Amino acid sequence: MPLAPAVKSSWNAWIEVDTAAIRRNTAAVCRFIGASTQMMAILKADGYGHGAAPTAKAALAGGAAWLGVANVAEGQQLRAAGISAPVLVLGCGMPDQAAEVVENDLAQTLATEEMARSLSAAASAAGREIAVHIKVDTGMGRLGVRPHEALAFARLAAGLPGLRIDGVYSHLATADHDDTTYAREQARRFGEALSELAAHGIRPPLRHLANSAAIARFPEMHFDMVRAGLLVYGLNPLARALTEIELTPALAWKTRVACVKDMPAGQRLSYNGLYSTPRPTRIACVPVGYADGFPRALSNVGSVLIAGRRRPVVGAVCMDQMLVDVADTEAKVGDEVVLIGEQAGERITANDIAAAQGTVVHEIVARLGKRLPRVYVGDEGPQECDV
Repeated sequence: MPLAPAVKSSWNAWIEVDTAAIRRNTAAVCRFIGASTQMMAILKADGYGHGAAPTAKAALAGGAAWLGVANVAEGQQLRAAGISAPVLVLGCGMPDQAAEVVENDLAQTLATEEMARSLSAAASAAGREIAVHIKVDTGMGRLGVRPHEALAFARLAAGLPGLRIDGVYSHLATADHDDTTYAREQARRFGEALSELAAHGIRPPLRHLANSAAIARFPEMHFDMVRAGLLVYGLNPLARALTEIELTPALAWKTRVACVKDMPAGQRLSYNGLYSTPRPTRIACVPVGYADGFPRALSNVGSVLIAGRRRPVVGAVCMDQMLVDVADTEAKVGDEVVLIGEQAGERITANDIAAAQGTVVHEIVARLGKRLPRVYVGDEGPQECDV
């Protein structure tokens, strides 16, 4: 199979990202939540491995009003890429980063007095006003003030010069679980905190709670804005089939066969001889390993697509290579290998890999290695990223 446009012959493996799919996925979420609710596209971890800046531009084109990042450095990268849309730093941030928040015109999550005072000082020194979103910990146990502390903290922030409270939000711990009891309890706590704030005249324009799973399952939790992560990338956040929102996976991960060998029965393969061929067979070596993001835990468990068929990974996955049983195929050097994506009507999804490893799909795409070049295929045709 010939290489796709913009794929260099010097690349052993690469990621193909369909920015048109990201735009369509975003538009589908926006239609589902309705015009009265805004959408924030979550771009943490380099856009879940898809590339933060290209994803941001596609999501904004699809109707996203806000962008969410994990830390100040990720926000700086978006600004350096020429993206001027509102960006919320979802991490609490450090007081010594306050000047960078102001300089890059980022909105900042607020959960500590130290950060509030540092942001106020930095904004005042610059003669500017900075947007903040107060985070309420309704049961996640990470960042955020407890619900009974929300009013006092909001009053503190409202009294500091240079700060503008644009939002109040919380995060659900179990939105994707079959049992909805805890998620609904968190929503109740969040609603009570909002009511107490409103009773004392604090009514930020953006209240947000729902992540991707909650967007699909709990319309009553949409409030003024939702935060879509997996949905933007066409990934299903639920264990069941998602029929409420039409999605297209945006990412494909590909490599090529590096060599093929005929092996006798009883041949031990890879480190520690974890696999022994049960019969004479053909083994292909492909130049991808755990340094690229293919989990070592999938040794003797994972599979890839070669010649339109699922072929098992055999032996230990190495740092830079792994072995695949290609018995009964005519696989040859240079043939396309698909680790995530579609080939001849057969598909392996990131969710498949996550299920085989017993983890969440977020981890699979977020860990795709930086040494994998990205190729962006969208409305403007294939474009190579900077590598």
